Amino acid sequence: MNHSKVPILLHNQVISCLKKHISLANLFFKTDINEPLIQYKNKGSIAGSAILSKWQIQINSIMLIEHKLDFIYEVIPHELAHLIVYQQYGRVSPHGKEWQFVMQAVFNCVPKRTHEFTIPLSIQKKRYRYICQCQDYWLTTIRHNRIQHQKAKYYCKLCHTLLQLNKNDVNNSE
Repeated sequence: MNHSKVPILLHNQVISCLKKHISLANLFFKTDINEPLIQYKNKGSIAGSAILSKWQIQINSIMLIEHKLDFIYEVIPHELAHLIVYQQYGRVSPHGKEWQFVMQAVFNCVPKRTHEFTIPLSIQKKRYRYICQCQDYWLTTIRHNRIQHQKAKYYCKLCHTLLQLNKNDVNNSE
């Protein structure tokens, strides 16, 4: 358990939330679900992720510290539901009916696919502005590099024209 940068109070609140929801799942499914390993990561824009093969939940420590309890009560049940669905139903659609069922019926939580937490500037990824005939797109460094090395082409979903790097931007990132 790596929580050297996460204040102990927040870590304890993560564990408390985790145990509460495990208890709800154990009662509902009449099982004995093991507590997953919690690992804190300090980069990226993903709030959390469930690593099914390792029975682990990875948490964005910077977002946790910034958003505290709101983050805990939204992200921990969300990721734990993925693990429980995997244990109960096997490999199914990540946010499908089984996951929604666990979120609503077992945890009494709103089943939201994505979070709406602000992403601190310190962990925001650089974006490159590409344009088509109808709008702007902000592409990640990975997609930008694929285009630059002629390994991929990206097209607008609306006008179907090839996206072009906007060379008018000096910095070209937000």
